[in-house]
Amino acid sequence: MRIALPAKFLVFGLLAGCGHVPLASLPKLAKVDIRTTNLAELRAGISLPADIRTLPGGVSMTLVAIPKDGGRHERQAVLEEVRDAVELAKLPVLTSPGRRFTLFKLSAADAARLGAFREEMFAGPQNSGNRGSLSLGANKACRLGELTGKPIAMSGYLRTTETQDYVLLMRDFDLREAVREIDPKIDLATAIPPCDEPPLAKLSGSRAAP
Repeated sequence: MRIALPAKFLVFGLLAGCGHVPLASLPKLAKVDIRTTNLAELRAGISLPADIRTLPGGVSMTLVAIPKDGGRHERQAVLEEVRDAVELAKLPVLTSPGRRFTLFKLSAADAARLGAFREEMFAGPQNSGNRGSLSLGANKACRLGELTGKPIAMSGYLRTTETQDYVLLMRDFDLREAVREIDPKIDLATAIPPCDEPPLAKLSGSRAAP
C-alpha cells in the first residue's frame, strides 16, 4: 500500500494566500481570476530530484467556493501529465541539472466539469460576494533508488491565460522536513516507496533538465 505524502500547497485564491509563494510571484498571481480563467489552458509544473517521480493520480486540483451566506463547496480533479511533444518542446528550462520537471493539466472532461461548477457558484448577480480558491496538491510519489539524508526539494509552477508564462509558486520546499513537522513517526522510505519500474522517457510527460 502506498502512503500519501502530506504535501499540499495553496496556489491562489480570491481571498487566499500562501507563505511559501515568493513575493515576486504575487503580482502575477494576483491577475488570475478563478471565476474566468480558462481551465483548459491551465498548466501546473512540478520540479523534483531526478530520482523522485510523481505517481499517476498523485497531483490534483481543488476548486473551492465559499458562498457569502455561509457554507463551503468544492470539486476536485486529478491532473494528467502533458504528453504532447510539441508543447513539451516549447517549455522553458525551469530546472537545474539533476532535477526533473513534469507538466500537468486538466483533462477536457474535468475542465468542463469544474467549469460548470464554477459557473454555478460564481456567475450572475445572485453569486456576487461569493469567494473562492484554487489549490494544487501533490501527494503520491515513488523513488528510483534509496533515499539519502538530503532534502527532497520540490518547486511548483503555474501558467494560466492571465500569467502567459510559468510563475513560481514555491521554491525548494523540503518534503522531508514537511513530513517531519506533520508526524515525526512517518517512515519516509515507506511514504515514498520504490517505483515498480523506471518510467520510460518516451512515454513520460516529464522532461529531465539538460
